[in-house]
Order: sequence, then C-alpha cells, then structure tokens
Amino acid sequence: MNLYEQLQVIHERLNNIGAHEDSIALVEKLLKRAEPTRYDRTQISQMQVLRHMLRMPDVIDNYDIYNDLQELMGEHSEVDLMAREEAAPPAYEDTTRRPKPRSYYKARKAKEKKSS
Repeated sequence: MNLYEQLQVIHERLNNIGAHEDSIALVEKLLKRAEPTRYDRTQISQMQVLRHMLRMPDVIDNYDIYNDLQELMGEHSEVDLMAREEAAPPAYEDTTRRPKPRSYYKARKAKEKKSS
C-alpha cells in the first residue's frame, strides 16, 4: 500500500480506538498533503509511516497524539508477534527413527494369516 492508503488505514484505526481529536486532525492534515501520491505505486509499510509520524515536531510536542500513535504501534507489534509465533516451527521435533517392536510384526503376521 502506498503512503496515502496507509494514512487512511491509520485514520480508520485511530477512529476505532477513540483517539484524541488532535491525532485525527494531524492524520487528516497528512492525508491532504499526501493527496498527490494517491495513485503512487511506491510501497511503504504502516510501521514506517507511524515511526515517521512519531518524529514529527507536532507529535513530539503533544502527548495525546504521541500516546495514540504509540498505542497503534503496540497493536501492530502484537499482531506481528502473533503472526511470527504461528509461523515459527516447533521448538523440538523428534526425528529419530526407531524400529517397531517384535510384537508389532507378530500381530501383523497373524492378521495376514487370518485374512488369507
């Protein structure tokens, strides 16, 4: 997703969490600035956008905006962590091959005799 689309998603997420009016106003201001890049094909991640926003002077000076953006980053980190945990291979897999016990082969031979 490009910058404009990411800002739209951030705006939507801020509305969903009941963010401060200043936070929503800042994102709307950034959306107006990003309007020319609406159909740009450059891909940018939401984390990059949030990190960039956290370094803006408007955000640094306003604790409400900063806290709202930190909350979005926290949610994003939790979702990312859960996805990584689900995709991770098990910590230990038993890959050693063991021979079957003699009783297994006796039972199989007996079953073959009955069916013949």
